[in-house]
Amino acid sequence: MVVVKGKCGRRLPLFLATLHVLFILLASAAPSFAASVILDWDPSTDADLSGYKVYYQADSAAIPFKGTGATQGSAPIDVANTTTATVDGLDPARSYFFAVTAYNSVGTESVYSNIIEIPEAVAPIVTISSPLASASVSGTVPVTASASDNVGVAKVEFYINGALKAAVTAAPYVYSWNTSALPPGSYTLSAKAYDAAGNVGQSAGVAVKVAGDVVPPTVSVTSPTANTAVTGSVTVSASATDNVGVTKTEVYDNGTLAFVSNQSSVSYAWDTTRAASGTHALVAKAYDAAGNVGQSSTVVVTVGTDATPPAVALTSPLAGSTVRGAVSVSANATDAVGVTRVEFYVQGAIAATTTTAPYSFTWNTASVANGSYTLTAKAYDAAGNIGRSGTVTVTVSNDKTAPSVSLTSPVAGTKVGGTVAVTAAATDNVGVGKVSFFVNGVLKSTDTTAPYSYSWTTTAFANGSYTLTAKAYDAAGNVGQSGSVTVTVYNDKTAPTVTLLSPTSSYFKGTSLAVKASGTDNVGIKKMLLYIDGVLKYTTTYSSFSTSVALAAGQHTIVVKAYDAANNVGTVTKTVTLY
Repeated sequence: MVVVKGKCGRRLPLFLATLHVLFILLASAAPSFAASVILDWDPSTDADLSGYKVYYQADSAAIPFKGTGATQGSAPIDVANTTTATVDGLDPARSYFFAVTAYNSVGTESVYSNIIEIPEAVAPIVTISSPLASASVSGTVPVTASASDNVGVAKVEFYINGALKAAVTAAPYVYSWNTSALPPGSYTLSAKAYDAAGNVGQSAGVAVKVAGDVVPPTVSVTSPTANTAVTGSVTVSASATDNVGVTKTEVYDNGTLAFVSNQSSVSYAWDTTRAASGTHALVAKAYDAAGNVGQSSTVVVTVGTDATPPAVALTSPLAGSTVRGAVSVSANATDAVGVTRVEFYVQGAIAATTTTAPYSFTWNTASVANGSYTLTAKAYDAAGNIGRSGTVTVTVSNDKTAPSVSLTSPVAGTKVGGTVAVTAAATDNVGVGKVSFFVNGVLKSTDTTAPYSYSWTTTAFANGSYTLTAKAYDAAGNVGQSGSVTVTVYNDKTAPTVTLLSPTSSYFKGTSLAVKASGTDNVGIKKMLLYIDGVLKYTTTYSSFSTSVALAAGQHTIVVKAYDAANNVGTVTKTVTLY
């Protein structure tokens, strides 16, 4: 049997099979260190055995091995007839692969034995980066480690006072340490980093101080209700919560301890017949194991019979004022113990109730008829005493009259074209806010100031019949509707046709030229113009003309234009030569 032994001291057995050619088999290797490796193997039984050669190579199992750097020289290393070899001087930061061959008297080598891998031996570097040494911590604390390795970090373990708390396999290496339940004191944090080869790096310890639980409990008095009058036997209840746990709950009456319990919630019967009449301030306190104390808000109650009614007065609107729309009705109310609610009345009928100051409600006067209205208020305390305000009389005046509006232009039945001024007249008992103009029921424009008008571009509409209307609005939202005005849109979009009657030939002899032309249009010709070489020579308002123009010899361009009332233009052009 062949054995490979590395720096780690583990023996790695190899098995030899006897073949016609020499063959050495190495067994699988356990992890070891690569700085110095001792290889052992059983001798070959081949009769012509002359010696052995050791092959090695860094970071690759690709055959043939061509390793360099060992003290014994580059691969292969001839170890003669010995069945053991030491290979040292290797880089511990690299993994190495080893194999052995045997050779006979004529130098023939066997195939490689099985291949043994010796992993790299460099441990990772790891440090605790947070929290800092001597830091005071509380609650849940992120413990952070920085770790690096020449090949790669496989995991980082976190330890508190030497006890393993967590393992993290990927960066960032963070462990959430809950210190809430720990007693105050000094704690040592450390970390270990592992690589794939099993090398382990150990951080230095970081000592921190755990402040312990610094969060006080939360507590409240849940019964009786604040600002109430109490008599006889009254249930007093309090409830507390804490991030760790409540150890004690106390209830105080006017600063004197009245009840204590080791529970987070308490409830007891308070015999108020043994208490002094008047106001009593109830306060609860809750404690946790760390000595943190939470205190409730004060609940004030009245012991005994409260015979004094609240005082209440309406503050808005003022008496004699005129109101409209949404009106804020407000009241001031006070009581020796506390006001529980205020009721508002309009004309003696309850309109609203509110339980918290400032006491008010919004009165929609648009829902009632115009006229005089009386407003009053009532205030109640916990003992059922009622205070009544004085009466405030106001006048409701809401505008419910719609504006009057009518279209003044164009006149119904007219034919319109181009840009048309659509105008309206509008009046209102209070004031017109705006006038909107509609064409065939579609809103086209809104005008907020008189005179109310809209410039209607009829050329954007097809010729035909259209209905115009208007609506007028006042500030109260009342709407007046005009009557309909129907007009006919007609826009002439057909250009005239021009015929040049003379000259008919392109060549003339002489010093003047007779020009004759006529025009036709679906509506009518407004004017005709004659241009010779771009210069206006003749104008007429008739649909035809005949004239003579003196010209020099040479080539000339004749242009005749005809216009209709819509300024559509028809044109004819001809080139002639005089000689």
